[in-house]
Amino acid sequence: MLVRELRQKAKKLGIIRYSKLRKAELEWLVLKRQRGQSIPLQHLKPQLILKQLTQKPAWEWLPEELFALSCKCLEALSYIMGIPKSGKKVQKIQRLLDMAEVRKAIWEFNPPDRLNSTDPNERENWEQICDVAQQLADKYLGRELRAFCKKVKRFAVSTKWGMAMSLLSWRKECNAKGQRFVQQMRAARKQIQQEQVQPLAA
Repeated sequence: MLVRELRQKAKKLGIIRYSKLRKAELEWLVLKRQRGQSIPLQHLKPQLILKQLTQKPAWEWLPEELFALSCKCLEALSYIMGIPKSGKKVQKIQRLLDMAEVRKAIWEFNPPDRLNSTDPNERENWEQICDVAQQLADKYLGRELRAFCKKVKRFAVSTKWGMAMSLLSWRKECNAKGQRFVQQMRAARKQIQQEQVQPLAA
């Protein structure tokens, strides 16, 4: 295969920074991408790295993966995870890593959603939520829970149970924000696609 053809194929596969590569190196990158195998991050479009990150738990992210993202992609990832996007690139990355660390620490504790106060099962539901918070509080020392709260900028109350409840609420709020953002992006993309199709239909 000619180098020009290889470059065209590489471009379609989302490979970047290939112009100075030798033919054998480019063939290797193309083959790896076609097989769905990982390639060096510097040869992947930031958008593809972002997509890969959203397909695995946050605590499996590597710092080098985040550093390979552009600031816009880091902001998008922050929106998806429901956390603030402000600051310089290093600050964005540290915030994402802190978020991932706390999520890993509390991932196994999943209380049910809070029912409306008029629901006949509301009391039992609240007891279940409190039980899960207590299980989280029992797993960690007070200083550990306080450190988790500090990492995600949550007020650390005086009791372990209170800190555990605060962390669970933080994750729920982040999930809700992230889901809203994803839904908005999907709706916007759908709107753009419809606007592009309408002139053709006319």
